[in-house]
Amino acid sequence: MKGTGTQTDPFIIMTADDLYSMEELGGEGIYCRLGADIELNGTPYAENFVPIPVNWSSLDGNDYKIRNIFVSDPTNYVHAFRVMTAGTIRISGLMLENVVLCGTVVNLFTADSGITADIKLYDCALVLKVSHLTGSVISGENCILHGSGLTVSSELSVVALSAVMNRGYTLFNGGTIRRTQIVIDVTVHDAGASSIPETSIFRNVNVSDSWITGSVYCDVSGTGHIYNMADYYCSFSNFYQAVAMKGIDYVYWNNTFSSVCFYDTDLMAGAVYDSRETISRLFYGLTTEQCKDPDYLASIGFICAG
Repeated sequence: MKGTGTQTDPFIIMTADDLYSMEELGGEGIYCRLGADIELNGTPYAENFVPIPVNWSSLDGNDYKIRNIFVSDPTNYVHAFRVMTAGTIRISGLMLENVVLCGTVVNLFTADSGITADIKLYDCALVLKVSHLTGSVISGENCILHGSGLTVSSELSVVALSAVMNRGYTLFNGGTIRRTQIVIDVTVHDAGASSIPETSIFRNVNVSDSWITGSVYCDVSGTGHIYNMADYYCSFSNFYQAVAMKGIDYVYWNNTFSSVCFYDTDLMAGAVYDSRETISRLFYGLTTEQCKDPDYLASIGFICAG
C-alpha cells in the first residue's frame, strides 16, 4: 500500500484488502485516503462479513465510495464499522452506498469496549437500508448511526435512510447536524398510541441549517398512531420538514426551536403536529406553495441563503 499514514503522506486505500489491513497498520493519528471505489461484492468479505475496522484518525474519501455492505442477523446486534481508535475521527468526501443492516440492534458504527470517540462527517453521503423488527425500544446512546461510546456529527452531508421497523428507531443521537439533508423512507408496523421519546429520529442533538424530507408510513389499522421526530433535549434552528405522512395521526416535536423553522402541512395527510410541551411559535405550518416561496419565508424570518 502506498503512503506512510501521515497527514502529508496518507495511506492510499485501493482495495477491500487495503481497507481491512488498517486493523494492523492503523492506529491513533493515522491518516488514510481512498484511491478508488471499494466494492465489497465479489470479495470474501461479502460472503462472511466482518465489520470494517476504523483504526485511524482521518479518512479522506476523495469522492470515492465504499459500496455494498450487507449484514443480516435478525436475532443479534449488527454493525458495519468497528471503531478501534479513541478521540476525534474525521471522515470527509466519502459516500457509503447500499449499506443494508438487519438485526435486533442496528448500528452503522460500533466501538470496541472502552473506546469513546467523536466521529465528524464532512461532505459525506450515507445511503442506508435498515430492518429492525424487534418490539423493544432502544434507549441510551444507541441509534442507527452509532452505538454506545460514540457520537456522530454531520456537516454539509446527506443521510438517506430506508427502513422497515416495528417501532421508531433513533437515527441521530448526540453531536451536531449542520447544513445536512436528511431523507427518510420509513415504514413502521406499530406507531403506538403514546409518545416515546426513545423512538425519535433525533435525540439529544443540535440541528441547524438542515432539512428532512421523504415519507413515514404506518401500515397497521386503527387510530392514535404517533411518530416521534425529536426528543426534549434537541435544539433546532433554520430547519424544515417536508415529510409525507400516511397512517400517522400525530407527529411529535418535543424539542426547542431557537429560530424560525417550518413544516409542510400539505404533506401531513391529516396528521397533527403536537407536543406534550408548549407548541412552539417558531415552528410554522406552511402550505407547499409557501414552503417554496423564498420571499414568504424571508418574511417570517427563515434564512434561505447560505
